[in-house]
Amino acid sequence: MKRIPFSQVLKTAAIDIRREYDRLYGMFCVQKFQDMVGAGSSLKDYCATYFVRLPFRGTCVSLDDFDDFYGYSFEKNPSTFDIEYLVSFCEYSYNLAIYNQNTIYGGGIVGIGDPMQFYVQQVLTVIETIGYMPNNQNGITDFVPKDQAAISAAEIVDPALSYRIIEYNHHSMKGDLERKKATLIALADKLEPKRAKLKQVSGSLESDLFYLLNSVNVRHNNADQVGKNYIHFVADMKDGDIEQWYDDMYQMCLLAFLELDHLERKERVKKLKEDIQKNG
Repeated sequence: MKRIPFSQVLKTAAIDIRREYDRLYGMFCVQKFQDMVGAGSSLKDYCATYFVRLPFRGTCVSLDDFDDFYGYSFEKNPSTFDIEYLVSFCEYSYNLAIYNQNTIYGGGIVGIGDPMQFYVQQVLTVIETIGYMPNNQNGITDFVPKDQAAISAAEIVDPALSYRIIEYNHHSMKGDLERKKATLIALADKLEPKRAKLKQVSGSLESDLFYLLNSVNVRHNNADQVGKNYIHFVADMKDGDIEQWYDDMYQMCLLAFLELDHLERKERVKKLKEDIQKNG
């Protein structure tokens, strides 16, 4: 089946991602909220004022320092804009706001819990609307595209691996062959002890998947001319082609986990049938 580009899906659904960005940027960076003495500050201003409370600040001493160190710079009217820009702003502002939504400011003089909470919910609504979902790890939230196969597979593996399964679809992974390779190695290591069972379910899937894992520069260095696993054809592949094969392997790994889960279910169904036939 031909894959429909995500941008086309958005267009079909009549989702104006630029308008969604304008709304969020205005709510977080522009709109001013009055305190008891008449001063006005934006939600971002409040987050900056109480920046030292944030658990993820590391050694940064201010929000400006944090932005400069990590390269965050969002504009009201960005010259180049796409869905990744929107998602990046959502991640940035959401993680700042989530830790400030229940805070009483200025010793009780200023309370902006309601607008901060509303903003947090607005981000989640936008994320849901564009087909993304939250992925939380160690108190930090990323937003990744919804992938039903990834979600289903993540539900049946251990938590450490489930995060990596979901993380693979994050926009920051695009073009990052080393991170994608690391995830594929982790998935392969989990599947390796179950190869015999996988072969029972689908011999072709088991054969194709592990052939790719062993031959397209994942578990072995197939690009090293002096190495025993060197494959000339693979060494000459462009990065874009390698990444496409990595993405295919990722989907095949998900299918393998789901097939194995079904095998266990199938065995339980068989046992149930036998019990019903035996006991009436």
